[in-house]
Amino acid sequence: MLEQEISFLATLKLSTIFVFVFFDMLLTPSYLAASEPLYKVAAVAVCGFIPLLYVAYSTSPFVTTIHMNLPSFARGSAEILQRFAKSAPGNTRLDVTTMSLIGKPRVSSMTLADLRPVKKRLGMVNYERDTSFANAGRKWWRFRAVGTFNIQKGNDKNIKTGWVWREVENGILAKAEGVEAKAKVKADVKDR
Repeated sequence: MLEQEISFLATLKLSTIFVFVFFDMLLTPSYLAASEPLYKVAAVAVCGFIPLLYVAYSTSPFVTTIHMNLPSFARGSAEILQRFAKSAPGNTRLDVTTMSLIGKPRVSSMTLADLRPVKKRLGMVNYERDTSFANAGRKWWRFRAVGTFNIQKGNDKNIKTGWVWREVENGILAKAEGVEAKAKVKADVKDR
């Protein structure tokens, strides 16, 4: 994402929290203290709660940055980097950064093999990973690992090495198509 888009998302999230605090922490108690009818109190509470839920749900998977740990030989030249990106192994480490509800970065470390393409949440999620292992070792009070991502297309023109992700993404999509084709063949053989 571009810096302007990241700043807009952070501002939107923080503004939504302020709206929630105003309606649900200030107005709702004052309506209760004034003995207003219950439907008015509920309406005021919903005015703060609905925007917070919507913004939290719709903006949580947006990826702000992706950092790929490159081996030293791939850093030598653009041609070598392009060859590496086209055939990046599944154990290549990625640090994918999303934004929490308060605008704080959340870094998710994973391997390239962990990501798989999907279409979920009305198109807001285009990649996911299995977080069951990561969540198994977490304490109950810690946030769950981020498992859904929206990696937007088209921003690679605005970033110096944005083309690297495009090459890596093509590799992920090709591997996913190969896995689907193998599963389909297995299912066809099993049905016979």
